[in-house]
Amino acid sequence: MEEKIIPPAERINRELDLETLAAPLDLAEIFGNDNPLELEIGIGKGLFLLNEARRNPDRNYIGIEIARKYLVKARERVEKRGVPNVRFVNGEAFDFMEKFLSDESLSTIHIYFPDPWPKKRHHKRRLFSDVFIPLAHRKLKPGGLMLIATDHAGYWEWMCEVLEKQTLLVHADRMPEAPDGTAGLTNYEIKYQKEGRTIFRTGYRKP
Repeated sequence: MEEKIIPPAERINRELDLETLAAPLDLAEIFGNDNPLELEIGIGKGLFLLNEARRNPDRNYIGIEIARKYLVKARERVEKRGVPNVRFVNGEAFDFMEKFLSDESLSTIHIYFPDPWPKKRHHKRRLFSDVFIPLAHRKLKPGGLMLIATDHAGYWEWMCEVLEKQTLLVHADRMPEAPDGTAGLTNYEIKYQKEGRTIFRTGYRKP
């Protein structure tokens, strides 16, 4: 069956302009419902968000991306298919979560192939830290999930060290796996698996 593409003039802008919105966000007003909210940090070209939102119309999704060019590609991918339950934010994840999301507002946080900042002098820029875990814990609902995937062995070791030291989140039964019939969670995963790279995955939840 041929996919329906919305004509440009009929597309709805799904990007949130944070300068015009009060903090914390009124999610029921933004989405028009009170469905569970999932956040993807670092959306790349938006393949994961598009697929997940279409499979789960009873859930809402926000994707945040600091690189404007990727956010525009991801947003266009969603908007031209008329997917209603996705919103986009151009900005830095930590600040957005801290200011614009209420505590216990997220059912899931997705972190797939984040920038590893491989040089030692840049490690302080990595998302994962002793400060990020308490923030994620605060924003997750009880039972909420944090799902992680990376291809970078050094960053994986760093993540494991951070996760093993903390006591707020516990191991989850669920892992971030590509659904049946798809080649991967994200464009990065599809590319890396073709290259034969090892993909490291884990899942944690808020008790």
